[in-house]
Amino acid sequence: MKKSLLLVTLALVLAAATAQAGTMHPALQQKLDMVAADEPVSVIVHMAEQAPIAQLDADLRATQATRKDRHTQVVFALQNAARSQDLLKTELDARMRFEGGILGYTSYWISNMMVVLAVKDEIELIAARSDVDFVELNFEVELIEPIRKGTAGGGGEADRSRGIGITPGVEAINADRVWYELGYTGAGRLIGSLDTGVEGSHPALSARWRGQFHPWQECWLDVLGGGTTFPTDNHGHGTHTTGTMAGVAYDDTIGVAWGAQWIACNAIDQGVSSGFDQDILDALEWFADPDGDPYTVDDVPDVIQNSWRINEGFPGDYTDCDSRWWAAIDNCEASGVVTCWSAGNEGSGSYSIGSPADRATTTTNCFSIGAVDATNYGWPYPIAGFSSRGPSGCSAPPDNLLKPEVVGPGVDVYSSVPGGTYQGGWDGTSMSGPHVAGIVALMRQANPDLDVVTIKQVLMDTALDEGSAGEDNTYGWGFVDAYAAVIAATTGFGTLEGHVYNASHGNDPIPGATVELLGTEVSYTTGGDGSYSGSAAPDNYTARASATGFDTQDAAVEIVADATTVQDFYLNDIAGPAISNVSEPLTTTDTVGPYPISATVEDFSTVSAVKLYYRINGGSWTESDMTDTGSEYEGSLPGRPANNQIDYYVWAQDGAGLSSVYPAGAPGDFLTLYITEVTYLTEAEDPGDPAWQLGVTGDTATTGVWIRDDPVGTEYGGIDIQPEDDHTASPGVKCFVTGNGPVGGAAGENDVDGGCTTLMSPTFDLSDALMGFVKYWRWYGEGGLSEDDEFVVEVSSNGGGSWVNLETVISRENSWQVVTVDLATLIPLTSQVVFRFIACDLNDGGLVEAAIDDFSIETFSEPTSDVPGGETPNLPVFSLGPNFPNPFNPATKISFNLPEALRAKLSIFSVDGRKVATILDEELPAGPHAVTWNGRDQGGKQVASGTYFYRLEAGIFLETRRMLLLK
Repeated sequence: MKKSLLLVTLALVLAAATAQAGTMHPALQQKLDMVAADEPVSVIVHMAEQAPIAQLDADLRATQATRKDRHTQVVFALQNAARSQDLLKTELDARMRFEGGILGYTSYWISNMMVVLAVKDEIELIAARSDVDFVELNFEVELIEPIRKGTAGGGGEADRSRGIGITPGVEAINADRVWYELGYTGAGRLIGSLDTGVEGSHPALSARWRGQFHPWQECWLDVLGGGTTFPTDNHGHGTHTTGTMAGVAYDDTIGVAWGAQWIACNAIDQGVSSGFDQDILDALEWFADPDGDPYTVDDVPDVIQNSWRINEGFPGDYTDCDSRWWAAIDNCEASGVVTCWSAGNEGSGSYSIGSPADRATTTTNCFSIGAVDATNYGWPYPIAGFSSRGPSGCSAPPDNLLKPEVVGPGVDVYSSVPGGTYQGGWDGTSMSGPHVAGIVALMRQANPDLDVVTIKQVLMDTALDEGSAGEDNTYGWGFVDAYAAVIAATTGFGTLEGHVYNASHGNDPIPGATVELLGTEVSYTTGGDGSYSGSAAPDNYTARASATGFDTQDAAVEIVADATTVQDFYLNDIAGPAISNVSEPLTTTDTVGPYPISATVEDFSTVSAVKLYYRINGGSWTESDMTDTGSEYEGSLPGRPANNQIDYYVWAQDGAGLSSVYPAGAPGDFLTLYITEVTYLTEAEDPGDPAWQLGVTGDTATTGVWIRDDPVGTEYGGIDIQPEDDHTASPGVKCFVTGNGPVGGAAGENDVDGGCTTLMSPTFDLSDALMGFVKYWRWYGEGGLSEDDEFVVEVSSNGGGSWVNLETVISRENSWQVVTVDLATLIPLTSQVVFRFIACDLNDGGLVEAAIDDFSIETFSEPTSDVPGGETPNLPVFSLGPNFPNPFNPATKISFNLPEALRAKLSIFSVDGRKVATILDEELPAGPHAVTWNGRDQGGKQVASGTYFYRLEAGIFLETRRMLLLK
């Protein structure tokens, strides 16, 4: 009865709504006429109420609103308009529960719309509502590949691990002049990549992913359903384009704005489809306000590079000047985000620019970028044959027909690629677009409040004219010039310059210090001589200087148009030396010693002393000096017999008497070296040891199965795929390797193909060990079109009944790498411990090779009494081990040992000393124990990313260690 009454009520509401009904797109009506009554159709529902963004944008430009004020006002206006969806959402929820004709919907505020999946009758009811403007198809078409490499000029040069310095394209646009002459690198700015994703661990990019310092949810958007919380790139395209925008390594300055941070979304790692349409809406809405707070703007990118387009020739219902994203793009830009668009690679004919880059309803919207060859030619740069050309097929008024707006370097572009390496030979307008996006970040550093339209106009006004005089349909307004654009962006500004000095040490210069104008987004960074310089709008400011390890200093400054203001700062040293790169060996089988320990110790004043503190088996701390070798400080730990543990930490003091330690919580937090016994080593075994299984039931690989042999080296495109030599020093020659081809043969002649191949170890009895360690050297080579392939290492404590992951390698590591794992942090040490190594080819076009060598098992038991010099070790051992994994997400295991039966209490604390949770408080027997923390507080709520401490209390024993949670 209640259901019937509800449906009657809904019917009355819908009937009333037809007084001023919305409209249905003819293509949608045609679709509905053809489908069965119960066949669901995906549609876009545009609501009647829309925020007046065009007028608001004009008003904000007229009043020269700050970027922060603009963002707040625009986002609030859009979200307020989206409240008109509430009634429709309520009714859709009810019909989903009771009728089933509504299969689902997604609500958006970036434009007041909803994407609804429903049957014919329900769609017709929705279209008839007075609060709906119109309904159109959310089209479905066949899959295509996103733009990656072009066809002209580049053959896919081999990956490189060494750098080439500043790339030709970056030099051609004069970005280096901006860094060196104007002092802008993009520092303090944020770039958005709407592409195939990014390899977040790439050395050219990892340090400046914003998610290293802020919640990952506002720095990485995975719309493909992978559930990833760290940037990944299964394609490679997005890693290359992001490198051009913001990449830098010690010998590779591949990025235009290498000082900027970046965030990313992986929406174009798929074919064009209804899912793609909706993912683009998800991405634009996320980029407009990643942290969900309209009052903050530091999370909002200054620019988004769009290396995607829809060619109207694609199968399906895409039309010339397809407009489905226009409102979302305009609203995203009104919030303060510049969007750049690669023109496309369908040249050289006219009208070859795809949507939405072909839109030209104003002189600047959908700012499109063509490609020239600035790598192999000097000025004037020839247009790339593949670069799409205008005119636009969708413009108003008619004099806006010309496209693209500008051109940039897009042939044989060298940048970052997955696997931590670099590659040239990439062609496409999706290579030229990132050069322009990088310039926008440089302009925004110089003038953070510069609005979107003005930025685009400056880029066109300062471009170097090519082709026909003025704008044309090949080069647009010409080739972009970063130096001229940044100069124009700061017209009418004044200059603030000066030095930052170390007042605690003879007024030495402080490099890397920051000078910021409080209340603005303007900041400057000092160079090696402690100097800084930059522009700012005329006004009175408070300038603040700061540097790591120093206090801050404020000064009132007045910036005058076209004049220079000089302000120096003198900071006091308030922190001890910075200690880094401390050697942290986990185990050694050397029972003679000594064991070298090294560290890098630096201070802006002087380093007066560096000491190594150590203790044996939980005894008293002993002090020893570390010696300055010029590049680092060196010390050593004394040799010990097997089954001893040495805890240690480094202490340093500067000339001002300030000290520091590593680890930061020492001596409560410390490093540990275990002197272990080797119980198994592969090189000591018969190469034909039948205890190793070369393949198991269930393997599917057709070639490249595991063997034990002298490996035959192979390479592909200059990349080593299979090693030529084993890891063991001579006379060792053999290792476990996934197949061997003929000497001099091709990489694909006996690589892993068709699935997975498994190497299974013997079964090991570790039940008598207090701790157990596995150490092995591995090789993993990938090549070709490998995207989904992997190398998995697992361990079992029950003879293979269940498995625990040690590591999963998905990126090429084509050199011998050592891995050491403390097994007690992962599994109970039983008599049934076994390992397996699984190499998988999950992509038909890939090359996969793996190898294992020098596999060993090391054990640690109760300390012995055989101590040199007649010392008596402190027996038995109380120990709190390092958590594993660390960093971790979402859980980590903490291991410890009790010398006798005790009540043990294990608690988690935040960095400010607040207790987060007690994860153990009970009586325990003597021996090893392990507890898992799931990253939740006492109330079961997931805690935030950051540093935490875990403290073990047992009897008179008390120890604390540090761990890092990363999301």
